[in-house]
Amino acid sequence: MTTRASITIKYLISNLILPLAVAFAAANPHRTVLVTGGAGYIGSHTCVELLQTGKYNVVVVDTLDNSCMESLERVRELTGCTKDMLQFRQCDVRDTDTLKSVLDEFPAIDSCIHFAGLKAVGESVANPLMYYDCNIGGTTNLLQNLSTRKIKNFVFSSSATVYGDPEKLPITEDSKLSATNPYGRTKLFVEEILRDCHASNPELWNILILRYFNPIGAHPSGRIGEDPQVCKFMYPS
Repeated sequence: MTTRASITIKYLISNLILPLAVAFAAANPHRTVLVTGGAGYIGSHTCVELLQTGKYNVVVVDTLDNSCMESLERVRELTGCTKDMLQFRQCDVRDTDTLKSVLDEFPAIDSCIHFAGLKAVGESVANPLMYYDCNIGGTTNLLQNLSTRKIKNFVFSSSATVYGDPEKLPITEDSKLSATNPYGRTKLFVEEILRDCHASNPELWNILILRYFNPIGAHPSGRIGEDPQVCKFMYPS
């Protein structure tokens, strides 16, 4: 696989994810956002930025398979938020009953930022069915439950792996899509599912897809960064 450039986590959150979330909030001064995978690396930084705007309550769902509750405790520490402002429920987005119970418990949720999923290229090659089940099956189940409740605002954490081996550099947004491994294909297939959902009912869906390279770095405080249960990356943050 072609070596990719990296971007700092601060740049990713401040210049990509947060402006999109603020745009979603324009019509409503205080909203509740569902953040899947919110105890993970990018997810926990996103929670910090959302809470620091003062415009959001955040509900995190995470399996904690490759993350930990400590990251969310540190999010509370960094933001000074109350327990009501940052809620956590242990949930696999493939688990329909538990996901439904979360959405029923927090009816104010009107947006979702979707980070949950498996993310190691090598592991996906060794166990592709696990990746298709988790990344594609989990996302379709999530979308079905969101659509039932007319939760239309959806940000998907995709990946620059959808470009495969690029024909030219630098890569632009309209470069050819051609994933070269199961992980990349799960991201590309989900993108296609999202495009189909929007095409079927543009009034129901307001979807944004983020394709980024390898985020690196930590919060300026040093209190949160990448701390996986199992590290599969050359440069852990």
